[in-house]
Amino acid sequence: MRIVAPTKTPSPSDRIALKNPMRVELFSNADSLAPYREAWNALAGDVPFRRYDWLMLWWHSFQDTHELYVLGVFNGDELIGLAPWYREAGTTGGRTLRFLGDGDVCTDYLDVLAAPEESSRVAGLLVDWLQEALTTSNAWDAMEWDNLETDAAMTGEVAKKLSQCQAIISKRAALNCWRLQLPDTWYDFEMTQSKSHRKQIRRLINRVLDTDRCRLHVCDDETTLDSAMPVLIDLHMRRRQMLDQDGCFACQRFETFLAEAGREMMATGHCEVLWLELDGTPVAAEIHFPSETTIYAYQAGIDPERMSEEPGSLMQIAMIRRAIEQGKEAVDFMRGDEPYKAHWRAEPRTCETIRIVPNTTFGLIRHGIWTTKTQVKNWFKASLGNI
Repeated sequence: MRIVAPTKTPSPSDRIALKNPMRVELFSNADSLAPYREAWNALAGDVPFRRYDWLMLWWHSFQDTHELYVLGVFNGDELIGLAPWYREAGTTGGRTLRFLGDGDVCTDYLDVLAAPEESSRVAGLLVDWLQEALTTSNAWDAMEWDNLETDAAMTGEVAKKLSQCQAIISKRAALNCWRLQLPDTWYDFEMTQSKSHRKQIRRLINRVLDTDRCRLHVCDDETTLDSAMPVLIDLHMRRRQMLDQDGCFACQRFETFLAEAGREMMATGHCEVLWLELDGTPVAAEIHFPSETTIYAYQAGIDPERMSEEPGSLMQIAMIRRAIEQGKEAVDFMRGDEPYKAHWRAEPRTCETIRIVPNTTFGLIRHGIWTTKTQVKNWFKASLGNI
C-alpha cells in the first residue's frame, strides 16, 4: 500500500510570500554578484560612479578587512533595487555600513539604486530587512554615508523610513559638487561668461588653441590607455609637489585602481583621458567618466613650469567646447570648492554626510561617542578662532 503524505496547508506567512514574490538578498561574496553586473548597471542610470564596473573594482582594491554587504532587492528573479554597501569593522567592535567607493577615492553621487517605479517599495523592503538584521549575524550599529548629494532620492527615503523605526539620523554639511549646464552652441556658452572672461577665452582660442602649436589628444579605448595614464600622472604629481601636497597618485593602490577602472569603463564608453599638447609637450591632462548627458571630470594635472601659458584654462576651453559639440548637457567638476569652478559659471550642488544609528544599546553608545567627538572638535575650532 502506498502512503501519501498529507498536503501541508500554507501558513499566513507562506500565503503572503506566494502573493508577494519580492525579497531582499545579502551578497557577502563578490563572485556571487558577477551574474547581476548588467542589471546593476541598468539601475545605475546616468551616473558612471554607481556602476558595477567602478564600485566592485573599488572593492577588489580597497576591501582590506571589511565585509561586503550589498543588499539586492528582487521581484521574482528580477533585480529591482540595490544597496551597494560594505560593513566596516571598527577597532572597538563597531559595525558601520558604508557605501562602496568612499574614502580617499572620493566617489560622488552615490545612492541606493532602484527602478524609478519601485523606489518606495525598495526602500521599505530594505528597511524591514535591516531592522530584522539587528538581531542576527548581519547586525549593524551605525551607517555613515559620506558626501552624498543633499537630495539623493533613495538614501533620503531609506533614512526617513529608518527614522520611523526610532533610528537616530544626524547630518552635517559636506563639500559641494559643482555642475556647469551647457547650452546648445559654443557662442551661447561664451555669452554666459563675464565680459572679461569672454575676452580671455577668445584670446586663448585665437592665439593658442586653434593654432598649430596646440593639439588635443583623446584616449577613449583600452589600447591607448597605457600611454595616456602616465601623462596624467606625471602632470598631476608635478603640480601637487609644487603645492607641497602628496597627490592622489602617491598611493599605488589608487593608481592601480584608477587604471583598471578606466580600462573596464572605456569598454562601455564611460571613460576617456584627454591631454593637451603645446609646442610638442603635454601641458594639461584630465580623466573623465562621461555618461549619455554629462561629462564627469574626475582628476586632472597641469605643467607647473608653464603656468604663464594658462594650461588649465586652455584645457577647460577645449573640454567644454568638445562636450558641447558632443551634445552633452553638463560638465560636472565634482566635489571641492576650488575657485575656478564658480569662475566658469558652474553651480554648487549641496552635499551632506549622513550618520544613522539604530535604537539599540550599542547603537546609542556609538552615537554618544560620535556626538561627543563632534562637539569637542567644534569647540576646538572655535577656540582656535578666538586666539
